[in-house]
Amino acid sequence: MKPYFSLLHCLGKDIIMRKIIKIKENLVSEVSQEISSAKSFIIFEYSGLTAEEMTVLRKKLLANKAKVKILKNNILNRALVKSNIKDFGDLIGPNAIAIGYEDEIAPLKEVFELTKENTFIKIKGSYLENQFLDEEKTKAVASLPNREGMYSMFLSCLTSPIRGFLYALKAVADTKN
Repeated sequence: MKPYFSLLHCLGKDIIMRKIIKIKENLVSEVSQEISSAKSFIIFEYSGLTAEEMTVLRKKLLANKAKVKILKNNILNRALVKSNIKDFGDLIGPNAIAIGYEDEIAPLKEVFELTKENTFIKIKGSYLENQFLDEEKTKAVASLPNREGMYSMFLSCLTSPIRGFLYALKAVADTKN
């Protein structure tokens, strides 16, 4: 009887392994589709981050139409390769990915703000407008204002000379009166 149970045990493992592999393949496909449809994403090492801090990050990202996922490195690497992104190399350590669907800079900015508060969080890199950004470039982009802020700064630059000219005209008119 013992060999029978041994054979059944081996067959059971094989069936279970096939199901696990299928689940992992589906997860890789799902993450790959999310990465492909995203406007930007950032991969960061989250070691030392508390559950409350991760919950706060999730809520902030959700408000900006973005989300964060914690995945095994093997699954994340396979999803990146399936999305034709090979710039990250091998990921080591506990990593998470924050994916942005509307505002390109929101996930980068939120993770960057988190790195200011927690020095143990390390940015591995990001992907923005089909371009890989290393840690330094990611921090530079994350420190920029969002799109609306950039528009307001641009409009302020455009209106500044006109405003100066109007003040000069008003000063001339005041001196003549």
